[in-house]
Amino acid sequence: MLTDYHLHLQPDGEEARDADRTRWDREGGARSPGWIARYVDQARARAVSEIAITEHVHRFADVRHWHPNPWWQGEATEDLGAHCDALLAARDGGLPVLVGIEMDWIPDRVDDTRALLAAHPFDIVLGSVHWLGDLAVDHPDYPCWDDLGADETWGRYLDELAAAAASGLFDVLAHPDLPKVFGTRMPAHLAGRRDEVIAAIADCGVAVECSSAGLRKPIGELYPDPDWLAAFCRAGVPVTLSSDAHRPEDVARDYPTAVAALRGAGYETITRFRAREPEQVAITWD
Repeated sequence: MLTDYHLHLQPDGEEARDADRTRWDREGGARSPGWIARYVDQARARAVSEIAITEHVHRFADVRHWHPNPWWQGEATEDLGAHCDALLAARDGGLPVLVGIEMDWIPDRVDDTRALLAAHPFDIVLGSVHWLGDLAVDHPDYPCWDDLGADETWGRYLDELAAAAASGLFDVLAHPDLPKVFGTRMPAHLAGRRDEVIAAIADCGVAVECSSAGLRKPIGELYPDPDWLAAFCRAGVPVTLSSDAHRPEDVARDYPTAVAALRGAGYETITRFRAREPEQVAITWD
């Protein structure tokens, strides 16, 4: 079985959404069964049996006040309850769709995060470290690199990744080596700290994702890279498979590369979720 457990129904940013809007309007809207079916159809064409729609939490008005960044607050316009209802309706209509969300790890919003997750019927919750305080790890308009540099960015990121795992809020840690996105790799002297973090993640029981999205970014490689992936496997950390697509055509994109990397790292199974309960399924092209 193959899955794609990291998908978004719209691209990020108002300008990109405006450019794409006619595509989902023709299907009845961005949450319509017709638009969601476009994702399912692409998944099936690439031998993927089940998908999870994991919209960014910053897209929802429920969390507008959670972060001071003006981009975050400008993005927070959607209704989370209506979004979840639309995904449930798509599943009730026969589409193999899980109700998911990509939650940002915000250390001073732990109680708020827990309450929001409890209020909705999620099948899978991704945890992402996109922010170091007010600075963004992967948003080019609010970069952490100029202020912090590589050592501090990676060091703080690893600390926050470990804290996110320990919080118990998340089922899967998304794109676990995200700071490399623009080409700044982890300094070699932090390798020991990275291994400590991987061991801590293993102790927490949370999964990590193998994401093909990095192949479409400036770094041009999987999240995580094969060395990280092998280290996760040695530590016993379970894994999911994802594309982080923001358009239907990118669903399960570059999966032959991702599946080869999983097998090369030693993985024989991926993690499947339902109602936030995991099970292991064999990695197979059905």
